[in-house]
Amino acid sequence: MAHKYIIYFLLFIGNNLYAQIDSSENIYSIIQNAETNIICNNPNNATCSEKRIITILSEKGRSEANFACYCDKYNSLQSFHGEIRDANGNTIKKIKKGDIQMSEYSEELGSDAYFYYYEYIPARYPVTIVYEWETKYKDGLIGFPSFIPQKTYNQKVIQASYKIQTLGNNPCRYKQVNIQTNVDQHKTNEGNWITEVHVPSLPPIKEEAFAPELAELIPRIYFAPTNFAFENTQGCLDSWKTYGQWQSQLLQERDLLPEELKQNLQQRTANLKTPYEKIAAVYEYLSTNTRYVSIQLGLGGLQPAKAFDVYKNGFSDCKGLSNYAKAMLKELGIPSFYTVISTEKKHLLSDFASANQMNHVILQVPLEKDTIWMECTNPKLPLGYIHYGIAGHDALQITPEGGFIRQLPTYSDSLNKQANNAIVILNPEGDAKINIKRSSYLFQYESDTPLLYLEPSKQKDMLRETINLPQAQLSNINIREVKERIPVIQSLYSIQSGQYGNKTGKRLFIPANIFHKEFRIPDNQSQRTQKIEINYGHFDVDTVNIQIPNGYEIETLPQNIEIKEKYGAFKAIVQLKDQTISIIHQFLFHHGSYPRKDYLDFINFRKKVSTQYNTKIILKRTDNNNG
Repeated sequence: MAHKYIIYFLLFIGNNLYAQIDSSENIYSIIQNAETNIICNNPNNATCSEKRIITILSEKGRSEANFACYCDKYNSLQSFHGEIRDANGNTIKKIKKGDIQMSEYSEELGSDAYFYYYEYIPARYPVTIVYEWETKYKDGLIGFPSFIPQKTYNQKVIQASYKIQTLGNNPCRYKQVNIQTNVDQHKTNEGNWITEVHVPSLPPIKEEAFAPELAELIPRIYFAPTNFAFENTQGCLDSWKTYGQWQSQLLQERDLLPEELKQNLQQRTANLKTPYEKIAAVYEYLSTNTRYVSIQLGLGGLQPAKAFDVYKNGFSDCKGLSNYAKAMLKELGIPSFYTVISTEKKHLLSDFASANQMNHVILQVPLEKDTIWMECTNPKLPLGYIHYGIAGHDALQITPEGGFIRQLPTYSDSLNKQANNAIVILNPEGDAKINIKRSSYLFQYESDTPLLYLEPSKQKDMLRETINLPQAQLSNINIREVKERIPVIQSLYSIQSGQYGNKTGKRLFIPANIFHKEFRIPDNQSQRTQKIEINYGHFDVDTVNIQIPNGYEIETLPQNIEIKEKYGAFKAIVQLKDQTISIIHQFLFHHGSYPRKDYLDFINFRKKVSTQYNTKIILKRTDNNNG
């Protein structure tokens, strides 16, 4: 549910060369000046003028040289001017509106949106770019553009300003995030409100491993009207409750179903006894009779398609499909709630209601002893499974009484499990045949779902990327999905490797664990700037059984070890039975936030785990083996 109706700008901006640059800073681009001026003459119309002066210092900042402006039926680009300047400030190119290109938002969408964009590839650096443009808005303003002068990592801001004029009976609301600056609000002699912000400078944000997402770090100020008009509707944004009341109005009379579908539903569920079984029947019907298509026509950015139309067309977006499922459940006497949520941000601003904080719709179905969160856009997922994009996120439950913030549950780290079992038949020259069974649950199940839809050669490539083994030839691949509330994907495959072990003289060096090729140890940064953020907790269990080849004996085995830290735990169990070495590695990684002062300790923990994953077993030829 892309909220294009909000005054929102996708700007790739850069900076100006003449600013003083601290050589100790790692800067790719500089915002020399960013200006936004908005005049809102009435609740339905506004004019927004923008200016950006950007200096690109290196190839790493090149994307910031581009310009993009989002438009739809509610807003249009009125004027545009651009200019490219060299390191000495000389103009080397002027850009007119006719030089920029227009593109549909996406060829896959049912949408009235389109982009104006201009791509500039500098021949040398530094280069300074000036963009000036004006956008006109009509037929309603449910939100104002946010003040976000800093767009990316390693970008410095010299100065930025924002000014908006609104009517005297509708002052602009605002919310500061990651910034504390003066927001001046005053009335003009004519009785209009002026809301104004000036920021003298912003330091660059350094990109760091295991840090919060950029969207959580950048300084920004949200702006929204108290009362709004939008395509012949009126609403209030003074709280989530009042916003929810407006959203609820958009759902009225949109749940009517044709008689043939009502009869179909009754027949499908006639012999089903529990509400859960009936919900599952609706979910199955949704899976086999509809498909997802994003639709953003007019109020389609907020209002779902009518259930009758979704039935007739066989497709809709997250809003339409969720409303359709809601209507079918209503026919079966099962209440549910239309629920808006963000797949990008975990938390809503509880004290600041605005429409642009959410981008998706799901369905909440409360049962007597359970609550089902139904993802209607992808009914291939098991019913009731809460996928990674929404697990633990705040959501706004829409009811006739208004909107209420609810938090979706998430899964414990130990349940996000992946179990790898390998049987290694090793020969004296170091090559091996390996049979592997891999079982991935919950979030790790999600990571493996592409395997279900890839052609065999691509399956091999994907599985090979997870194996830390040269010359790995995969075969006998068998992928199976088990759709349950805790879903699992099981992958069975074989590997033939001509270099499982490295032979040196009488010794054979073989890996204790061939999994976790991409296990990361972040750089040892001396000056950490951000807290440690672990978004993805999981539990990995690897069991590797290695048959010792004839003529060899064990010279060195890894030791049993147990590591426990606040970030997680690791356990290695090494066993020898007959001629088989069994290595079991268990790694539990906790999600959570930790202070930046713990960063070196965190790195050391990762290093200890990495050392265990990379341990070697040394086998030695016995004296009676002349091979």
